[in-house]
Amino acid sequence: MPSFADKLTGPEKDFVTALRRIIKMADRAAKEAPGAIMSAKDALCYNEQETFKYGLAKGKSGITFHSMVMYANADIADLGKSSLTGAKFQKGCINIPDPDAFDLKAFENWMNASAKKDFSPVIEHYRKKRI
Repeated sequence: MPSFADKLTGPEKDFVTALRRIIKMADRAAKEAPGAIMSAKDALCYNEQETFKYGLAKGKSGITFHSMVMYANADIADLGKSSLTGAKFQKGCINIPDPDAFDLKAFENWMNASAKKDFSPVIEHYRKKRI
C-alpha cells in the first residue's frame, strides 16, 4: 500500500524523508507502516506493540504529525509548543504549513524526549479495548 510520501517530489519529499529518519532514529520501538489517520487514508503510521503512537500525513495546509505521546503527556505537548517553531498545535497533532520555518533539530530533540516517555499505559489501555 503506497503512502503519501511516495507521491512527493523536491523539497517536500526531502522534508518528509528527514522527518521519517528522525522518528525512526529517536524511537526504535515504533515501527513504520502505511495506514490511515483520521481522513488521511495514505498516511504513515508508527505503531508500538500494535498501538498507534505517531503518524505523518499530508493535509490541506501542509504536513501533519500526530503523536499519542503528546496527547497523553502534557509535558511533552508543552515542550513541543515551546521549542518547535513554525508549527501549529492541536491536542495530539502538529500542523507544519511551511517546512522551511520548521526546526528539524528541535524536532529531533523533542522526538528523543517523546521516545523516553513510558508508553505502556497507552498500550495497555488500547489492548483492553481490543479484547
